[in-house]
Amino acid sequence: MLPPRLRTSRLLLREFRPADVEPHAAASRDAAAQRFLGGVKTPYEAFTNLATHAGHWSLRGYGGWVVERLEDSAYLGRVGLFGPEGWPGVEVGWKLAPEAWGNGYATEAAAAAMGWAWTALGLPELISLIVPENAPSQRVATRLGEVNTGPIETPFGTADRWRIRRPEGDAPWAFRDATIDDAPRLAALLRASMEGFRAFSPPGWEPPHTPDSELAGMLADPAPRCILSEPGGVLAGHVAWRPSIGARRGPQDPNTAYLGQIYVEPAWWGTELATKLMSFAFDGARATGFKNMTLITPAFQGRARRFYERLGFTTTGPPTDDERFGMPTVEYAIAL
Repeated sequence: MLPPRLRTSRLLLREFRPADVEPHAAASRDAAAQRFLGGVKTPYEAFTNLATHAGHWSLRGYGGWVVERLEDSAYLGRVGLFGPEGWPGVEVGWKLAPEAWGNGYATEAAAAAMGWAWTALGLPELISLIVPENAPSQRVATRLGEVNTGPIETPFGTADRWRIRRPEGDAPWAFRDATIDDAPRLAALLRASMEGFRAFSPPGWEPPHTPDSELAGMLADPAPRCILSEPGGVLAGHVAWRPSIGARRGPQDPNTAYLGQIYVEPAWWGTELATKLMSFAFDGARATGFKNMTLITPAFQGRARRFYERLGFTTTGPPTDDERFGMPTVEYAIAL
C-alpha cells in the first residue's frame, strides 16, 4: 500500500522510494540527528528502519512519509504515524536531517500528518514519545498542541508521553471561505483533476486550461462562493457555486445555483469530505434564496456521477458534446 500524498505550502509528504535509501542512511549515521534515537546506525540498520516505516502502511493502513521540499525536491527526512504491536498508542513522529533544522519543517510536516489522521482515519488521539533531554522535539510537540503526560516505559526505554486529543466536531477539517490568495493552489488542483480525465477522453484530447487569473477573478466576485478544507495546512478539497445567470454553463435561471467545482484530493477519497463540502453548497445556496442547483460533469466520469446520484441529483437530458471539455458531458439538477 502506497501512502497518499500530502502537500503543504512548502513540503510534499510522499511515498518512500529506492532513491531515499542513501539520504536516510546519511542522516542515520549523523551523530547529531541520532542523538536521541539510539545513536548512529549502520547502513543495514538504517535500511531496516526505513523499510519498517515504508511497510507499516501495508500492515496498519497508515504510516510514515518522506518529507520533500517543494522548492527543490530535496529530501529532508521522514514524518508520520507509527503504531507497532505493544506501542502505547498511535504515535506521530518526525526525524529530519540536520541541514533541515530550524525552518519549522518538522512542525509543518507533522501538522499535515495529524490533520490526515484526524480526518481520513478519524483517530481519537495521537501521542509522541520523547525523551526528556530532547528539547527541540519538545518544542515541536508544544507547537502541535501536544501536552506532556509524564514518563512511560517503552521498548527503547523511558520516555515522556506527549498526547493530543482530536479536536471536536468538524474543527479538524478546517473549513473556511476561500480568498484570492488561494487562487494559485485551487487552480493547480483543478489542472491536476483535469489531467485525470485522460483515462476516458477521446484520442488527442487536451484538458481545458484553468489559469490562476480565472480563479482569482471568481474569488474576487461577491456572487460566487467557494469553501475549502485545509486539515493540517493541506488543501484537501473545495466546492464552489454561483448563480446560474452569468455562469459559463447552466440554465441561466434566477432560481438556480450552478455548482461550478467540487474537488477532493485522492488522500481523502472514500471519506466524508465530498459530502460535507456539498452540504455547504446546498445550505449556502438555500440561504441565498435559490430553489434548485445544477451541475455539468463528463458523461464518462462514473465515480462522480454515482456520487451526485446518491445525493439526489438527476439528469436533465442525454449527454451532449461539450466544446469546452472536448468530450460529452451530462447535466444534473436537484431541487433544494
